[in-house]
Amino acid sequence: MSLQSNGRNHNYNPMADSDDVGFAKLIKSDKTTEQSYTESSMKEEIDLAAPVDHDEAAIMDKDTNSKASAYDDLDDYVFRQSKSSRKRKLRNSLYKRKSKHKHRKKRFKKWQKACIGIISTLLALIILLISTVVCLNMLGKSELTNADNLSIAVPDNVENYDNGLYITYKGTEYKYNENIGTILCMGIDKETLGNVDGHIGTGGNADALFLITIDTETGDTNLVNISRETMTDIGIYSSEGNYIETQKAQICLAYAYGDGAESSCRNELTAVKQLFYNVPINSYLSLDLQGIGEINDAMGGVTVVSPETIGTFVAGETYTLKGSQAQSFVRSRSHETVEGNNLRMERQRVYLESFASSLISQTKQNITTPINIFNVAQPYICTNLNASKITHLAITAIRGGYNEFHINSVPGKVKKGNEFAEFYVDEDKFFEMFLSLYYKPVEDLE
Repeated sequence: MSLQSNGRNHNYNPMADSDDVGFAKLIKSDKTTEQSYTESSMKEEIDLAAPVDHDEAAIMDKDTNSKASAYDDLDDYVFRQSKSSRKRKLRNSLYKRKSKHKHRKKRFKKWQKACIGIISTLLALIILLISTVVCLNMLGKSELTNADNLSIAVPDNVENYDNGLYITYKGTEYKYNENIGTILCMGIDKETLGNVDGHIGTGGNADALFLITIDTETGDTNLVNISRETMTDIGIYSSEGNYIETQKAQICLAYAYGDGAESSCRNELTAVKQLFYNVPINSYLSLDLQGIGEINDAMGGVTVVSPETIGTFVAGETYTLKGSQAQSFVRSRSHETVEGNNLRMERQRVYLESFASSLISQTKQNITTPINIFNVAQPYICTNLNASKITHLAITAIRGGYNEFHINSVPGKVKKGNEFAEFYVDEDKFFEMFLSLYYKPVEDLE
């Protein structure tokens, strides 16, 4: 059979024309779908930008029945997108609420604000009090130990350098201890007049004399008992306070030549200072012995063991002194022997040792104890001890100072004078005691 018997090519495909037409229709359908999708996207953007009116959407669906299948797909897509968008908006809203709640300022109630105000005020007062105490403590130490005008007048057989800052004694070099503070304490009998070669002093007599040295670094304390009968140079002044002359007399009489207060204290301090080789003594306290009873009772009484039998006291017996009994214990003196004052000084030493021990113990429990005692004693005292010095002394006691408390007496011998007993210092022993109080070997400082 001829290949062209039917008049057509052997490669002829009767479906070819229909395929081309179908392909063309497919392309046209894709363009229509693309156009529909674009319109749907525009509709979605409009829908996302404004609330959807479902009634209006229903009317539009009725007018577009011919395009139902395409819009069904579009509605499903828009629904999913809108749902996702709502979730995002919900999450953002919750996050903003949490952030707002997190950063919202907490409001306090009135009673809470009042409590905060009270606590803040108390804290401020506590800080101020601590700062004040610290400042007073530092200032007190500086005032007690001030040795800017150091000028030690040593005996002739002692080498002296830098106005006494360094001393060489028996081959050993010593350095002045700049941490030492000194307080002169005086017990005054204002009922007794002074009389030196007809010069009458009306300020009273210093019947009890104690020099207290305190190492402000270690707290070591020494109390040196000075006999009222110690013969030394004292200044004689008129009743108007004018200087007359210097004479050797009992050291207790130096107080008589003054006003019975500050000028008497300064005159007595000058006499003691000269006796102690011109060592710096920056503080003093005089006490009218009439006030012993009240001060004693402010401590709750002082317990002592009497070292001698005198008056109502029996040697070796223990007494808790109250009121006038305390005054009698420290003031009574036998006039039947030249040792009468030395025996009284021993009783005074016993009393002061017990008093100081009780004072330190009570101060460790209550820092205000020295101030309370000071207030009780104030009507009977004259002193240049101020708040800063007292604060430093109290803090030294609290932090464990004064544990090393030593009581000494100026060494020497008492003799019967023309009218009264006279005490003469043993210079060699006294200077060695002086060195132990105020100096340290240089080799110990290295």
